[in-house]
Amino acid sequence: MFLNDWKTPLAYVGLTSLAYISLQFIRQAKTYLLPSTLTKRYNRPGNNWALVTGATDGIGFGFCQELCARGFNVILHGRNRAKLERRVRELAAEFPARKTRIVVLDAVGLTAAMDGVADEVQSILRVHGGQLSVLVNNVGGDTRPYTTLAENRFEEVQATIDTNVVFMMQITRVLLPLLMQAASGLVLNVSSIAAYGMPYISVYSSSKGFTDTFTRALEAECAVEGRGVNVMGLRVGQVKTAGFDYVKENLFVPTGRGLASAGLNRVGCGQVIVWAYFWHWVQGVSFDFLPRWMLMKITVQAMRSLKKAEEKAKKS
Repeated sequence: MFLNDWKTPLAYVGLTSLAYISLQFIRQAKTYLLPSTLTKRYNRPGNNWALVTGATDGIGFGFCQELCARGFNVILHGRNRAKLERRVRELAAEFPARKTRIVVLDAVGLTAAMDGVADEVQSILRVHGGQLSVLVNNVGGDTRPYTTLAENRFEEVQATIDTNVVFMMQITRVLLPLLMQAASGLVLNVSSIAAYGMPYISVYSSSKGFTDTFTRALEAECAVEGRGVNVMGLRVGQVKTAGFDYVKENLFVPTGRGLASAGLNRVGCGQVIVWAYFWHWVQGVSFDFLPRWMLMKITVQAMRSLKKAEEKAKKS
C-alpha cells in the first residue's frame, strides 16, 4: 500500500524530468538549424572590420579565413610580426577583395601601453574606411599542459593566466568603445570544454571558467547599458591544429577553420554561451547529465592518454 501511494508522485517527477531534459535538448539542437546573422547585422555596409586575437595559427587563422570569406576586412593580432605578415599574404591571395592589417602585441606581461591598440585600430579605420564591428577573443593556451599544479613554476602559471584571462579582459576594455561606435558590435569569446574543471590543466581549466563568467557578466552589462554590443561565448572541444600531429581530424575533431566556421554560424542563435560545433555539443551533453565522479574517471583516462601522446611526440 505504501509503495502504491508513491507511484503517482514518482511518475509525475519522472515525466517532469523527462520533459525538462527534452526541452533542453530541443533548445540546444535548434541552434544548429538557425541561420547566422553575422553578416547581415555586423557588416551591412560591406566594409566593416573584425579583429582576431591569436590569429597566426589554428582556430584564430581559421576565423580570419572565414571572416574574409563572409565579407569582413580583418585585423590579425599576434606576437610574431613575421608570421602575421605571412598570414596576411596568404589571405590576400585567397581573398583579394578583402583588406587585412596586423597588430603586434605579446599577450604575456602586459603594461598600460596596450591602451595604444585602440589608436592603432583607429588609424587603420581612418585610412581604409569602415568600422570595427567584431572582436574575436581567441588567443589562449596552456604554457605547460598535462602537468599538476605543483609542477608549474611561477612564470608558467602567470603566463597562462596572462594569455587566457588578463589579455582578453584588457583588449576587450580597450576596443569596446570602438565596437560601440559601429551600428552593432559583437564580442566573441572562445571558451573550452575545459571550463568544467579538468585535472592536469588546472590553471588553463580555471581560466576558461573565468572566460564563461566574464562572457555572461559583459553580456549583461552591455544589455543593461544599451551599448549596442552583443557578447557571446563559443565553447569548443578538441580541434586539429598544427604542431599536434598525434591529434587526428575526425567527426569529433574538426580543423581550426571548420571550428571557426561553425562558431560564426552560431551568431544570432539567442544564447550567451553555446557549443560552436555540433559534434562537440553531442560530446558535451554528458557533462550536464552524468555524475561528476563518472565524468572525472573518463576525463582522467583521456588526459593521461593525451599526456603520453605528447611525451611520445616530443621524444620522436
